[in-house]
Amino acid sequence: MEDLSSFWGPVTSTHECVLHLSNMILGIGSMIYHATLQRLQQQGDETPMVWEMLLYIYILYSPDWHYRSTMPTFLFLYGAAFAVAHSQVRFNLGFKVHYALLCLLCIPRMYKYYIHTQDRAAKRLAKLYVATLVTATICWLADRLFCKHISLWHFNPQGHALWHVLMGFNSYFANTFLMFCRAQQRGWNPKVEHFLGMFPYVDVKKPKAQ
Repeated sequence: MEDLSSFWGPVTSTHECVLHLSNMILGIGSMIYHATLQRLQQQGDETPMVWEMLLYIYILYSPDWHYRSTMPTFLFLYGAAFAVAHSQVRFNLGFKVHYALLCLLCIPRMYKYYIHTQDRAAKRLAKLYVATLVTATICWLADRLFCKHISLWHFNPQGHALWHVLMGFNSYFANTFLMFCRAQQRGWNPKVEHFLGMFPYVDVKKPKAQ
C-alpha cells in the first residue's frame, strides 16, 4: 500500500523532521532579528544558521561514516562551542566566511547524490536547489555592495528580502532532494509528486513486511 504519510512516520522521518524543524527555528530567529536589529537577536539568527548546516553535514555524510557516535558527538560539541563563542564575540566577516565554508562542505556529497540519481524529477530538484542558491547569493551581494546606489532608484528590488525568500525555497528543495535520496537508498521506490501542481514532495512505497 502506498504510504501517503511519506516521511512523517516515527522510524523513517527522524532526520527529515529535525531538519524541517531547524528550518522553522531559523526562520523564527531571522524574523525576530530583522524586526529588532539588536545584537542578542542577531545571535538568535546566525547561530541557528550554523547549527542547520552542521545538521546537513551530518545527514549527508553519516551513511558512510564507520564510527557512528564520533560524527554527531563532534558536530554537537562544535555547534555548542560556536554558540558560546558567538555570544561573546561578534565575528562579522568571519561568520560569513565560516558559513560559506560549511556550505561548501555539503556540495561534494550533494553532487555525488545527484550523479547517482537517475530520476529526472529528483534531478530537477537538485537543479532548483543550485539555481535558488546562486540567485539568492547574487541578490545578497548586489544589495550588500551596491546598496547606496540601488536605494536611489525609483524601484528598489529589495535584494536582501529576495535573499531570504529564495533561501527559504532553497532549503525546501534541498530537504526534498535528500528525502528522495534517502528513500532510494532504502529501496522504498520514491517518487516526486507535486502538491497543487507546484510544490514538490516525496511519496514512497515501502515494501511489505515479510
